[in-house]
Amino acid sequence: MAKNTIGRRTWIKTSSLGLAALALGQEAPAVQAELNNQDASAKPSQGVFKHRGYLGWITDLASEPDANAVWPSMRLNAALLEDYQQTFHLMQDLGFNEISVWGLYVSRAWPVDIRSSVTAERGRKVEKLIDTAHRCNVRVYSGLGVYSWGFDEIIKAYPKLNRGNPQAMCASESESWSWMQKVIDFVFDRFALDGVSLQSADQGRCQCKPCSGYSDAQYHALLNVRVSEYIRSRWPKKTIGVNSWGMRFEEAESQPSLVKISQHVDYLIDVHDTSRRKDPSYRKQLIGSLACDFGTLGGPQVEPPQHWARDRWFLPTLRRVGEHLQQLSNEGGRACEYFFHILANPGDEISMRLAGRTLADPNTPWEKHLRDSIEELYGVSRRSTQDAMVQFFLDAEDAYFRHVDPGFCGTLSLEPLVNDRPGPPVYLSKTLTAQQRADYAKELVTLKSRAEGLLPEVPRQPKMTKIIRCIENVQGDLAALA
Repeated sequence: MAKNTIGRRTWIKTSSLGLAALALGQEAPAVQAELNNQDASAKPSQGVFKHRGYLGWITDLASEPDANAVWPSMRLNAALLEDYQQTFHLMQDLGFNEISVWGLYVSRAWPVDIRSSVTAERGRKVEKLIDTAHRCNVRVYSGLGVYSWGFDEIIKAYPKLNRGNPQAMCASESESWSWMQKVIDFVFDRFALDGVSLQSADQGRCQCKPCSGYSDAQYHALLNVRVSEYIRSRWPKKTIGVNSWGMRFEEAESQPSLVKISQHVDYLIDVHDTSRRKDPSYRKQLIGSLACDFGTLGGPQVEPPQHWARDRWFLPTLRRVGEHLQQLSNEGGRACEYFFHILANPGDEISMRLAGRTLADPNTPWEKHLRDSIEELYGVSRRSTQDAMVQFFLDAEDAYFRHVDPGFCGTLSLEPLVNDRPGPPVYLSKTLTAQQRADYAKELVTLKSRAEGLLPEVPRQPKMTKIIRCIENVQGDLAALA
C-alpha cells in the first residue's frame, strides 16, 4: 500500500510544544521494508489477516481464578505456564501468530528503579513463556503504556512530570521523554520480545496549556510516532502495533493523524470499531488511506473475570465475531488483537476456536469454522447432531447478545474489573433490564433442557455436562437478582 505523505501544516498547527521537534513533516523511515523482514515475509493474499493476534493481561487466560488478588494480578506460576503452553499449541493449530501480553514486567506502575521490576525468578518464568511461544511459531509482544498506564509511581517521585492528570506524564515536559526512553530500553533489553503493542490513551492525556493546543488525535499521534521512531532507530526489526483504547476514529478530522501514525507502525487497532459509528462506510475509506495494517478487537467478547470460578458463565460469541471478522476482511482489514479467552469455560473455548479459524481463513464461511470446532471439541460426527449443536450454541449466544447493541465491538465485563475479590454479575445486573433478565432466564431453561437432550448423542459427555453446569450457575445468579 502506498504511503500517504501529509505535510505538517495540513495536519497540525504550530505550537511551542516540545514534541514539535519530531520533524513530523518528513518522510517516515523505511518501515515497510523492515516489516517485510518479520515472520510474514511475503505480502498476504487478498483477504488474509496478517496480524492474527491474541491480547490480554498475563492471568486473563488462567484455568484457575485469582480470587483474592488485586486486579490486574501478576501471578506467574507453574500452573499458569502450563496454561500458556496449552494456549500456544492451540494458537499454532488455529492460526494465531502473535500474542500481546500485559503484565510481563509490572501491573499498574513501574518502580522508579525500573530494572528492579523483574526479579531473577520472575525473569526465568517470563523467558520460559517466551521460549514456549517461539517453539509454537507465535511472536510475543509486550503491552506498553505510552506516557501513561504504568507511570504513577514515577510521577509521584517527580511531580514536574505531571500537569493535571496524575496518571499521565506531560508530553511537553522534556524529562517525560527521558523516562519513556528508560522504560522502552528496559522492555527490549530484558526479554527477547518480538515487538510491542502501544497504548497512549487509556488513562487520558495531559491537558496543560501547551498540550491543549493539540486535538486528542494529534496529541496521541505525536506520542506514538515519537515512541515508534525511537524503537525503529534501535530495534528496526521489531513489530510495532498501536492499540487505540481510549482513542476514537470516527471523526474525519482525525484521519490525518491516523495516517501519520500508520507511516511509523505495522498495525493499528481500532479497539471498539469506532470508525463505523457515524458512517458505516467510513472504515473502508480509512483503511485505504493508511500505510499500515488495520484491525479491531474482533467484535463482542467476554472480558476474562479474574476472580470468578470458570463455570459461572456461558456466553459464546460466534455469529457476531464471525460476521465482524469477515466484513472487516472484505473491507481490507488485515489485523486483529482478539482478547484472551479462558479455555476452561466452554463458551470461551469454542469462541476462541471460531475466531482463530476465521482470522486464518476468512474466505471460508464462519459457519463451517463453527461446525469444525464443534466436531473437534465434542467428537460429534453425525450430521444431525452437529446441526443441533450448531443451533444450540448460536441460540445461547443470541439469548444474551440480542439485548446488546448489534454493532457492539469490545469486551463485556462479567464482574467489576478493578477489584480484589469476586464481584457481582454486572453483565446481568447492569447491562440487562429486569425484563431482559427475565427473558434471558426463560431462554436458559430451554437451553438447559436442549443440552440435556443432546448429552446422550455427544461422545465427549463431560464437556457437555460442563455446559449444563455453567447454565445452572447463570440461573443461580439470575435467581439471586430476581
